[in-house]
Amino acid sequence: MKKTLAQTIIYDDKDAVIAYLAEEPSLLNDYDEFGYTPLIESAIANKIEIGTALLEAGADVKGKDLTGRTALHWVVDNNNIPFARALLEHGADPNAYAIGGLSVLVMPTLRQQQPIKELLFQYGASLSFAQDFIHAKLLGHRFELQGSVDIYSPEDRFVELEYEGFFLEFTMGLVRDSMERFIYNFGAKRYRQQFDLLKHYSMALRTAAQLARYQHYLFDINTVRNTLRKLLQFKPLLLPIGYEGHAISFIYYKDYWIKCDRGEARKRHGSIVLYSIEYPERVNEDFLKHLLYTPLNRHFVEEELEIYLGLTPIAQLPIQGQVIGNCSWANIEASMPAYLWLLSHVQDNIDLDTAAANRLEIFEFWRLWDQDRALEECIARFKHANPPRRVSIITLLADILFQTCLTGEKLAIERAEKILPLLLHPEYRYVLTAYIETYIDGLGDERGKALHHLLDLCGVDIKKLRENR
Repeated sequence: MKKTLAQTIIYDDKDAVIAYLAEEPSLLNDYDEFGYTPLIESAIANKIEIGTALLEAGADVKGKDLTGRTALHWVVDNNNIPFARALLEHGADPNAYAIGGLSVLVMPTLRQQQPIKELLFQYGASLSFAQDFIHAKLLGHRFELQGSVDIYSPEDRFVELEYEGFFLEFTMGLVRDSMERFIYNFGAKRYRQQFDLLKHYSMALRTAAQLARYQHYLFDINTVRNTLRKLLQFKPLLLPIGYEGHAISFIYYKDYWIKCDRGEARKRHGSIVLYSIEYPERVNEDFLKHLLYTPLNRHFVEEELEIYLGLTPIAQLPIQGQVIGNCSWANIEASMPAYLWLLSHVQDNIDLDTAAANRLEIFEFWRLWDQDRALEECIARFKHANPPRRVSIITLLADILFQTCLTGEKLAIERAEKILPLLLHPEYRYVLTAYIETYIDGLGDERGKALHHLLDLCGVDIKKLRENR
């Protein structure tokens, strides 16, 4: 049976691809069975010789896959500087963005890959566009926002970004960054006795992020066998797992197994469940690589795994379920108290109930601290942004206000008092008046009453706002 063009790109060389296209030239910019053009397929496979040959044959350098990613997206994801330069020299757009606003510069910004960032900057990549995407996503996750926000692109247009969804690899890096900042923050000094545990967890996150970077369908993990062996020896081991569009985490240590899943599967045993392992000898290197690098289905993760390892639930960590679809953030975030809970019980012999209470306390303190830090950084970005970007940030701040500050609690009022001065500025007042018109003057439901009460508590004159519409 004849190979497809995609298979030829993945498994053969440049000459084979050129010969294939000589027979079927109409395929040069056509989509293959995976939903990619030949140029994008060569970028994913990291084959610069084939990619260069395709460019010389007239391949569309700005063509996109079904998710809106260009070949440059994929080459940059592979951190292939020569290939990226070749695409840019042929007219690739350094500010191209996929469905949902993912620009080319997002990945190297998150990974702190300075050389390829500098290359993209040389061709006009916008750092603010990438940062706006990252910050909007993270604020959406931190405050569990629903819906979408528009971010401003270098093409002078607004691009819609859904709050839900993020990248498992980067979620771990961002949680780790927050954790390390927290440890050295003055406000966290009350928990200094637990800093050693937090530092251990931070190292576990670093290890897990490295493991996640190899989760690519074209990556041959046999080429990093020794690296993987070393990473998988870290204990307790945090395992980032993705399957069928869902992301969770496992924690493995001695005869214990923790599953962090705040989604639908929590209904069976709970969001964060500690199990005993009847067959710990089965948790070997091959098994762990299977979990991490083999496509898994829901039935295996939620049922067959329990049978194979002989998992028996022995305790739960009471954390609320996932509010919206940002599962990677929800389940990595929850791994923090789970990890500390297990370490405290096994290493320090603290009973599970006492350990749970202590770890949930620091978890909640950290979450609120992290939210406040993110909010303050967002307000600071507003002050230094150009007018179109300010509109985007104002909309984001309004979503935080309306979706999270209507409880009337002390913390909610404090946050509202930081946001409202920006919304009351004459240039952006229309955003607040739109909420008033819709939920107070229009619908008059519980949300409207809560908004009215919040504005009263913050000293906002609603009558005057109506008069100045």
